[in-house]
Amino acid sequence: MNKEEVLDRLREELEIPFFQGKIEDKEYSEEEYQKIKNDLIKYFDDYVRNVEN
Repeated sequence: MNKEEVLDRLREELEIPFFQGKIEDKEYSEEEYQKIKNDLIKYFDDYVRNVEN
């Protein structure tokens, strides 16, 4: 999938409709997509959620 497909899928699956991540313009495999998604979830848990608590 290309850059725009990855961003669209992240917006839908993570329920963040206005997400504008900056990722490399290339073709992504499913494994690469899952890594990006998991990295975003980890970032949220580590940095954003900690501020809330």
